[in-house]
Amino acid sequence: MSAFTSLKVLVLMGGDSREREISLLSGAAVARALAGLGHVVEARTLAAVGDVLAMDDLRDWDVVFPALHGGMGEDGRLQALLDVLGVPYALSGHLASAVAMDKAATKRILRSAGIPTPDWLLVTPDRDGVAWPDRDQLLKRVDAELRWPVVVKPNADGSSVGVRIVAQPSEFAAAFDEAAAGGRDVLLETYVPGRELTAAILLGRRLPLVEIVPREGFYDFGHKYTAGASDYLCPAPVHSPLYERLSGDARRAYDLLGCRGVARVDFRLDGNRYSCLEVNTIPGMTDTSLVPKAAAAVGIPFAALVDDLCRDGVRRGVNR
Repeated sequence: MSAFTSLKVLVLMGGDSREREISLLSGAAVARALAGLGHVVEARTLAAVGDVLAMDDLRDWDVVFPALHGGMGEDGRLQALLDVLGVPYALSGHLASAVAMDKAATKRILRSAGIPTPDWLLVTPDRDGVAWPDRDQLLKRVDAELRWPVVVKPNADGSSVGVRIVAQPSEFAAAFDEAAAGGRDVLLETYVPGRELTAAILLGRRLPLVEIVPREGFYDFGHKYTAGASDYLCPAPVHSPLYERLSGDARRAYDLLGCRGVARVDFRLDGNRYSCLEVNTIPGMTDTSLVPKAAAAVGIPFAALVDDLCRDGVRRGVNR
């Protein structure tokens, strides 16, 4: 058995996205676990991703663990800065991060590879970032190209922030305005009924599927981060041929986007038909998060999970 080698790990958390509070929880959990193993760890809270440019000690650390969810912490810009600065980090590089954060771009790649994903429309503001397409025209397109109910959500946010399931046209405007707040691109997507499943890929290895069963409603922000609001079945009770196809497509999505470390791929399952919704390159690492549940199901404790991710970042160095 090889001797334990301590690493110097800088955990970055916070940021200015709408997922800041969840980032703080993830970062604190990662830091505690790594320190418990004997690593030298500092958890550093950022007001904004650009704060790293003022850090003169970045090269003193063996590896950075980015625990920022959403915004510039997960969309490739933080990763690109670390690349330019020559600082090794865990998880996916800047290209995979940028593509995965753009839900519409991810869906184009999935569909081109034959991985099923719900039909969608991407709605963007005009060049001045102010005006949006006429709502009546949008509703006509939803009627013609999608079907009701329709899911309305920001194209580049996570944690189900700003996501609404709209059952009828009269509910559309309020949901659209919430998703578009701040000039965000909006994704309109055909709602897929059925079961909520997620597949975690760890260092290229398929972990068991997890089924999420909200106690009521759908798996929104509150259900994700409120203990007891949802039940979790791992491994998910899905019959073998379908289980293998879905899990295999999760691994293909991981590879197609060029993900590294760990990623979570979310699905909806309606009978024997599944649809891939999105890929998350910095999945949550809180007490209710899904990747740690899947890892624990195959005997990988949380501390070992984040240790493996840090060591993978060190091995890959700055050649992303």
